[in-house]
Amino acid sequence: MSAAGQFFFRWWRTGILVISLGIIAYLLYFHRLQSLVPAYTHVELQAVKNASDWHHILKNPINAPFLVPLWFATAVLHHGPYVGRVIASVFGVLAVVLFYLVVRLMYGFRTTFLATILFATSAGLLHTVRLGAAPVLQFGTLCFVFAAIRYLQLSPHRRTAFGYGMAVLGGLLWYIPGMIWVACIWLFLMRRTVRQQLQRTPTKHLVGWVLLSLIVALPLLIAAIHTHGQVLLASTGLPPTLHSVTHIAPNLWDTLLSVSIYSTGTAVWWVGHAPLLNVAEVVLAVAGMYYYMRHNRTGSTLFIMSTMVLAWLLIGFGGSVSIAFLIPLIYLSIARGIDQLLERWFTVFPRNSIARFTGIAALCIMLAFSVLYQVRSYFVAWPHAAATRHEFHQKQ
Repeated sequence: MSAAGQFFFRWWRTGILVISLGIIAYLLYFHRLQSLVPAYTHVELQAVKNASDWHHILKNPINAPFLVPLWFATAVLHHGPYVGRVIASVFGVLAVVLFYLVVRLMYGFRTTFLATILFATSAGLLHTVRLGAAPVLQFGTLCFVFAAIRYLQLSPHRRTAFGYGMAVLGGLLWYIPGMIWVACIWLFLMRRTVRQQLQRTPTKHLVGWVLLSLIVALPLLIAAIHTHGQVLLASTGLPPTLHSVTHIAPNLWDTLLSVSIYSTGTAVWWVGHAPLLNVAEVVLAVAGMYYYMRHNRTGSTLFIMSTMVLAWLLIGFGGSVSIAFLIPLIYLSIARGIDQLLERWFTVFPRNSIARFTGIAALCIMLAFSVLYQVRSYFVAWPHAAATRHEFHQKQ
């Protein structure tokens, strides 16, 4: 057999899988980006305005990982809002890949596959990644979750090289509102492991980590000095002035309702008053959170739960943090619920193949209806709603 034939025989399954995933990603995140809704919304046009001049980005580099490629596309291609949607969709694909890697580090392939399908087809993800605006960057919470879990699984030698990647990641995530607090939570929960690793790491590597992170975050630090800390405050995700408890408490309550029961949000992000999750996802999320709190208090699960509480509080404060911060964390809890449900079922029926198949089939049917509901909610109900057409009426 020729070399080309051997290569095809060895990799044809992988090629078919990659092509199939590419087609699905295109249909979910790139198909009809410009024609699904009649025009653009003020959020997208404001993003293009913020990225119209690189001097403006240097003065206020918040969300720079999104604004810099949008500035390049606007300056070179002259198609701001539409290219903004393409850039957001690319970040969305990266978020799905990261979600898969995070869940795969924690659970088996079956749970990872089912949870990733739910996350990739969720209306919350679709609304965020198909909108040409910066909130898509707030899926960056997955980067910290992945780093927190992966760091503990590496050998001490590999942790040194991994530290340089985390230094770059840390510098970039400083530009995303709220991520500073996520880094603080990670350092607090991993303090013993981090302290031991720092003691074993040569000084030259420690200096390299710090310098690399500072170089990446240098534009943000310069802008913070010029604005007397206002840019740094925006990086924390907090509003310029903190509201009273009577204002924050309703926001916190509305966030809980929007996730599970009743949404009061704008048509830019929601379909009518439909909640973020459907009934099946709410049950799985609650089961996952219960198991996290009662039976699985490891460093990674404590990090996920703490970050979820942080995201909920930041949204309640009314700053620049959106519900996108919370979405991947909720679906990580759903993954825990799926894994726990399968584990309990297989414990009751350890050898009965018919019962095992019946349980898996019932779960898959339930999740298939969930996927169908979320996809139809975004691609069918949302673009035809009068409120949606009212929001998306502005031309470029």
